Amino acid sequence: MKRVFGVLSVSFLALMPAVATAQDSFGDIADAQSADQSADEAGLNVIVVTAQRREQDIQDVPISVTAISGDELTKVGIRDPRDLTLVVPSLSIQAGTSSTTTSLFLRGVGIGDFNSNTTGAVGVYVDDVFLGANAGKLFNVFDSDGIEVLKGPQGTLYGRNTTAGAIRFSSRKPTDELSADAAVSYGRFNEVQAEAGIGGPILGDVLKARVSGTYLRRDGWLLNRVTGNKLNALDMWAGRAIVDFTPNPDVLVRAIVHGGQSRGDARQFQHRGSGVDLVGNPIFAGSVPLDGLGYADTDGDINAGDYDVEGRERVDVFGASLTGKIDIGDVTLTSISAYEQVRRNTLEDTDASPNNVLTATYVDRPEQYSQELRLQSRDSGPVNWIVGGFYFHDKLVTESSFDILRVLRDPNDLLGTFDPVNSIGNYAYPYTQTTESWAAFAQADVELTDRLTLTGGLRYSVDSIDFDYRAFFDDVVVVPVLDFEGSKTFKDLSWRAALSYQASDDVMVYASSSKGYNSGGFAGGSSSDPAQLQPFGSETLYAYEVGFKSDLLDRTLRFNAAAFYYDYRDLQVFVFDTSGVLPVQRKLNAGNAELYGLEVELQVQPSRNFNAFVNASFLHAKYKQFTALAAKDYAGNNLVNAPGFSISTGFSVTQPLSGGSSLQLRADGSFQSESFLTPDNARANRVKAYGTANLRFSWLSADERLELALWGKNVTGTRYITYISPVVTMDQINYNDPSTYGVQAVFKF
Repeated sequence: MKRVFGVLSVSFLALMPAVATAQDSFGDIADAQSADQSADEAGLNVIVVTAQRREQDIQDVPISVTAISGDELTKVGIRDPRDLTLVVPSLSIQAGTSSTTTSLFLRGVGIGDFNSNTTGAVGVYVDDVFLGANAGKLFNVFDSDGIEVLKGPQGTLYGRNTTAGAIRFSSRKPTDELSADAAVSYGRFNEVQAEAGIGGPILGDVLKARVSGTYLRRDGWLLNRVTGNKLNALDMWAGRAIVDFTPNPDVLVRAIVHGGQSRGDARQFQHRGSGVDLVGNPIFAGSVPLDGLGYADTDGDINAGDYDVEGRERVDVFGASLTGKIDIGDVTLTSISAYEQVRRNTLEDTDASPNNVLTATYVDRPEQYSQELRLQSRDSGPVNWIVGGFYFHDKLVTESSFDILRVLRDPNDLLGTFDPVNSIGNYAYPYTQTTESWAAFAQADVELTDRLTLTGGLRYSVDSIDFDYRAFFDDVVVVPVLDFEGSKTFKDLSWRAALSYQASDDVMVYASSSKGYNSGGFAGGSSSDPAQLQPFGSETLYAYEVGFKSDLLDRTLRFNAAAFYYDYRDLQVFVFDTSGVLPVQRKLNAGNAELYGLEVELQVQPSRNFNAFVNASFLHAKYKQFTALAAKDYAGNNLVNAPGFSISTGFSVTQPLSGGSSLQLRADGSFQSESFLTPDNARANRVKAYGTANLRFSWLSADERLELALWGKNVTGTRYITYISPVVTMDQINYNDPSTYGVQAVFKF
């Protein structure tokens, strides 16, 4: 804990010497999104974002960015980053083996690796703190002021350099006056969700605070035919406290503490036999492929299965950050110190069958410290600049294991059937990975004319990774298999250049070029051969983009479009080596890939009582060079999780009532074309084209402080595959949740 307090105190050490000399005033730290509520009957709100670390109208930012307000998050029913696919067509997910983790993809760029030592290609930030641990990313999306989804490399302004983009969540901050809000809903499967927050001044303008929390509980919907129990239940809570200290108008110190728990079920999967027995011979019942023990789930009901193990998941998260911001003359100094930790323990029925073929236990203990310092101009002239440094330290300790083929072992004669040579036994593969990252970055906007602006940025990154891996069988006696230690340092110089031209007061066009980098590392799955643990290299992405943003017809029509081309080199790919009895998770560098596409955002609001939107994405994403395991050539195949076409659309209409109250109907939906979950593009591992729809009908009081709503998510009942993984002579298949519906009450005070 001494190290925690040492890191968090850096903000004070960096800022306090300058407090006495600060003179000019500044506003509060910008929220991720705010709206200029106009009194006009028609017209779209001005959306203010901080995508470039300063407040700007989203229409003036030469970056492809989608912003969603906190109120919209509530209405759409977005609970974590996975739900953002409802409104951001170019964002897709690959749900892994845990109910609290996922892999994110933007414009076809991502890594489908569910292992704990993978940070992914999409950076997730909460209140400007980068979150490295997969499970920790799903506990902070509550009491939100807004979300920004930035597409393409963002290395010159953000803490961790990622190739795909960044998702920024912003919490609601303490207000100048006492305010409170709450939302409570009840729905199908006895789902109860509650969220509340209260904040305001404690000591005038000097000290303000806000406290918020959320709770979610839902019964299971998947029937275990062996026991009669319902599985895939949810049970989690999270809380956050924010305190703002403003000793004078020029200084703000913000402390945030958050935590949460999940005590729900581990994800249970559907079973699909591979049609081979344990020694590789074909095994079928008619045309139905069986697994190695002759089992197949043949009823076609994806809401039921036969499970000998009913999984559980225990996740605990805790984090704290200290942000300091001070104006010194014409510049602003910002410091962000943060600490995050996650504790996860998951017991999983990996084979998804009534036989104990493979049971997994995943134990992860990631712990991270980060420190960011930024110095930037205050928009006082034709040149706006920012320089900064970032430090990140992450230590991950795992104690995971696979219990393999216990069904073949005599419990009364364990030693006699314990057979490591044939991969029968409890296979443990604990490892420790320590990551230390340093970066320096700078970016400047130069106004060449009143309408033409040049942007340039650089970032130098150094990522050092130490990896200590062991593997052994530990039934009765310990049988060592592997002892591996590795260390690797990765370095990179990234950049961004852009030109933006304000063609008129309502139209802006831009062109940009950037380089993104995602450091290499070590595979984090079970391995038995040192060759499988050799480090993979860094991936780089050269991105080129042109686009325009426009507010037309007296700001009743917003039309934005962006075309992009990605030269993706040495991309990191997650694959399974199925040559042995137990599939081995491997991480490789493919050769090159080519991606290009077009994105269109259209929003119309002819009156304050009607709003409609259409967001569409067209994508071409194929491997140009990729020789995989066993010399298989995947050149010309589609990238993983890269649908060629996706669209989200919706509308809301309001009907005023006598007395000032109103009724509102909101409908939205999304559709995506066929995609693949594995680089080989096997038809068995494809996701068929699908569409979903959501509805919300509500009554809003005259003072807009009370809203009562009926809601439905996935009202079409669409079911689609989100993940496929080979096991031992079988595949585990994950599907999305069934449709849900319910009632909700929203209060504002």
